[in-house]
Amino acid sequence: MNNLITTLEIIRFVAAIALCVALFALAVYGLYRNIKETAETAIREELEQAIKETARPVVKVEIQTKGKW
Repeated sequence: MNNLITTLEIIRFVAAIALCVALFALAVYGLYRNIKETAETAIREELEQAIKETARPVVKVEIQTKGKW
């Protein structure tokens, strides 16, 4: 009877450890997704800004005056 109880306690202990590992992996994956989405958003915004800036024509106007009117 003691062997059965010991075996069940070991199984319960291993299951608890497996649950902790699974929860830790889930938390790490959630952080990874959050960081990845934040980075993707930042890169997308920077690319959109760069595209807007390059699409804008640059016009330089210089006025030269010659003598009096």
